[in-house]
Amino acid sequence: MWKIKKGCEILNNFADRTARLEPFPFRLNHAGWGIATTPECAFEHIDYEFCTVEYVVSGRGVLESDGHRFECGPESIYFLHHRSSHSYRTDPIDLWHKLFFIVDGALADTLIACYGLSDVYQINDVPQLRPYFEEMMGLGYTAPGLHRRAAVIFHQFAEACSEILLERTCSARPEAMELKRAIDESIGSRFRLNESCRKIGYSQAHLIRRFREAFGCSPYEYLMQRRIEIARRLLGFSRKSIKEIAAMLGFSDQYSFSSCFKERTGVSPSRYRRRG
Repeated sequence: MWKIKKGCEILNNFADRTARLEPFPFRLNHAGWGIATTPECAFEHIDYEFCTVEYVVSGRGVLESDGHRFECGPESIYFLHHRSSHSYRTDPIDLWHKLFFIVDGALADTLIACYGLSDVYQINDVPQLRPYFEEMMGLGYTAPGLHRRAAVIFHQFAEACSEILLERTCSARPEAMELKRAIDESIGSRFRLNESCRKIGYSQAHLIRRFREAFGCSPYEYLMQRRIEIARRLLGFSRKSIKEIAAMLGFSDQYSFSSCFKERTGVSPSRYRRRG
């Protein structure tokens, strides 16, 4: 049997007592870690009710889901998708030790679909994803606004998975990928294209052309898209002021942020927040 060592047990009703009449469309049902204590540890679900993601800390095992078979070892993750039929079992000698979280709700399904993860069952060699599982575990089952905070973490997790898969499958030239990484690291600070070009060792014209070929937009537009994506999350799932969000995302002031946001979404940040 599995011995649950640590995690948060979630109440059936929302922890946020001031939630709107319509339930928030995301729930964190459980997060924790477990160890296979016997070689017979195995589970099977038909038309699974939730979405579970598990991170293998150590040990090995096998996942069979919707007709696919995967061997899952250390520093890999695997998805037990909503409405999937699957079974998974530990290696009888090298027993699993895993972190996991279980979520459900329309927002969870939407994020999985939007980030192209619906047909992804396993991602190998991803130690950088472990902190998301630890963040979920650290929320605590009585945390105010628990499900909203968990939704932000899950959104960031889905985005990180998508980024990893993109980098592994993208046919972009190495210099375009290097510029993309430089932009991703500058979301909350001032980005200077000329400095990045100098470090990478190519002219601006060359890098802009290669970047557009790979990602369908200029480096500047990609930066703005990323900032607006994060702004949407912060406006929807945090209580930070618009001024604070503008500063976090590297805008010179609240007005330039509001102008950029409205230009790309059609509404002002304050109106976007009021719409929920």
